[in-house]
Amino acid sequence: MAHGRGGGLPGWFLPAVIGGVIGLLLLITLLPISFSYLDFYHYGFLRRHTTGRVSLDRVYTGGRYLVGPDHHFKKFKATAHYVNFNRISVFTTDNLEVHLSITFQFFLIKDDLPLLHSAYDIYYEPIIVSNAKEAIISTCSRFDTDDFINDREKIWREIYLGVKRQLGGTCCIPNCKKNCPKCPIHEQCVVGCKARQQGCKKEEKGFFAEVRYLQLHDIDVPDRVMERRLLGLVRDLEKEREEYLNQEALVKKQTDILANQFRNNASQSVAFSDAQAQLKREQAKADALKRVELARIQGLSSMCSSLGVTQAKHISTLQYLRTLKDSGDNVKYSIDFSHAIAQQPQNRLP
Repeated sequence: MAHGRGGGLPGWFLPAVIGGVIGLLLLITLLPISFSYLDFYHYGFLRRHTTGRVSLDRVYTGGRYLVGPDHHFKKFKATAHYVNFNRISVFTTDNLEVHLSITFQFFLIKDDLPLLHSAYDIYYEPIIVSNAKEAIISTCSRFDTDDFINDREKIWREIYLGVKRQLGGTCCIPNCKKNCPKCPIHEQCVVGCKARQQGCKKEEKGFFAEVRYLQLHDIDVPDRVMERRLLGLVRDLEKEREEYLNQEALVKKQTDILANQFRNNASQSVAFSDAQAQLKREQAKADALKRVELARIQGLSSMCSSLGVTQAKHISTLQYLRTLKDSGDNVKYSIDFSHAIAQQPQNRLP
């Protein structure tokens, strides 16, 4: 008995070893299942296995978390949700049906995820898609068919903003930029939105989703509208053709008028130049005759002075003789000697 007490193990040792082994087994078993994982493309809330209760106190993002064996994550998509509307029917202000093909992408707003869970749980997507469709139909009802044909950019922008307001509400999207016209449209705050710091209510947050991108694909306008528009375009082209023909006739008429004016001006210039030339010639002739006559008068005066001719009749006779002499071949001279002798006084003999 003494030998057994002295050489044996203490009475508490075996239970302690068994307890340690059991604890180690529990640790090895429970520790791995106490970790829960979230991928980068998921948000998550903690949910208990035993009760199914979900804790909305914290929104978890991608990573590995030690949450215990009785908890796991209830997951929500953190990346883009793709929605495609193929040939959605909308009515324009002129009561015509237009078919649109539209694709858009929306993201759940992390800050509003507890509200989304409380309102729709994980069945939010059909509700969001339905309200987006209503927003598209409502927005398109403000435009006529010509707007869909002529101003595609305007239609796209209004549809985008309409869906964005419908799903995001009147509160500003977190981290959006105000007064930044050069920023991409998905980074800009919706005009007139309420800042979240001002205490946005649940009712003002729409459906807790952010529409970030929207693509407007096909716009299918009814054939009769296209035929009517084509007919209108043909009429416009015909009208434009008539205007060009009228302009052509007007330009030709104006050209003819200008050509006639240039011809008249040229004729007037030629006639004026001829008249000026004739005037210059006549003036030159007159000046020449004047100079000749002045020279003749001066010569006659000098001759009379040299010859001592002072009587007017003698001067006239001399002038007459000079005129006859200058006449050249037009005058023939002859001398009547008998008449000349008869005119002389008779020399009487003493």
